[in-house]
Amino acid sequence: MKLKAYFVFLINLLVHAEFRSNFMLRNPSYDNKATIAIHVLLTPNSRSRLECVSQCTAWGECKSVMFNMDTRQCQLLSVHMGDQSDAGPHNSVGWLYYEKKSDDPLSTTAAASVMTDVTTVVNFETTTGFDCAIWHQHSGHWYLLDSQYRTFNDSRNFCASLSPPSYVIEVQSEAENDWIVELTSNRCGVPHEYWLNGYDTDNSGTFTWIDSQTPSTYTNWYTGEPNDSIGIGTENCIASSTGYGGVWVDIPCSMTRPVVCERNF
Repeated sequence: MKLKAYFVFLINLLVHAEFRSNFMLRNPSYDNKATIAIHVLLTPNSRSRLECVSQCTAWGECKSVMFNMDTRQCQLLSVHMGDQSDAGPHNSVGWLYYEKKSDDPLSTTAAASVMTDVTTVVNFETTTGFDCAIWHQHSGHWYLLDSQYRTFNDSRNFCASLSPPSYVIEVQSEAENDWIVELTSNRCGVPHEYWLNGYDTDNSGTFTWIDSQTPSTYTNWYTGEPNDSIGIGTENCIASSTGYGGVWVDIPCSMTRPVVCERNF
């Protein structure tokens, strides 16, 4: 209840104070786009989209923001994104673009649009009673979300230590990929990159599910992935970016990410 009250307070503050003159609207046309460094005022980490856009509304020079749903990184920009400021694709996925509007009165439609987007920051559990800390059954399997960041091996050990023992989620179908997005992003409000239980054993770009010992016949790779972007054999693990439709990227196993554990009973 305290968490819910905190977000209600922030949302009301944003509506009644900031929205009168400097409010932020989503413009998905520039999601995952980059701009040149001179346009980036500051790159702080933020706990939520609301915190990110609030920093921009409080800073007169800030015209727009990029917020990364996976890393919680916030970029405060001195420009609106457009043909002159768009420098092409960002170097990572998960970036959402918001821009400040100060020249038009806030319409009912605009306010509703912003409020709908901002309130998704609130954990689904606070408004529906969905418990994100327990096992949930889906299509004959059970899943547990744990948002603590660990290396891939530490995440495997964590899942194996549970009772009953489990393993890092192995996404075998589009339906299961949709489920991990639904669980992490829509129901629990914590979209990040989550470990998948695949490993590239021979640096070939072909990943095998560790628990079932089968090739990953279903895949949902982001464009250009897997790519070993920092050198052959350096990115042998998989993460699913649940804030970006559940697309997959290959990353070093030594990086830290949250995990969804899976068990068959």
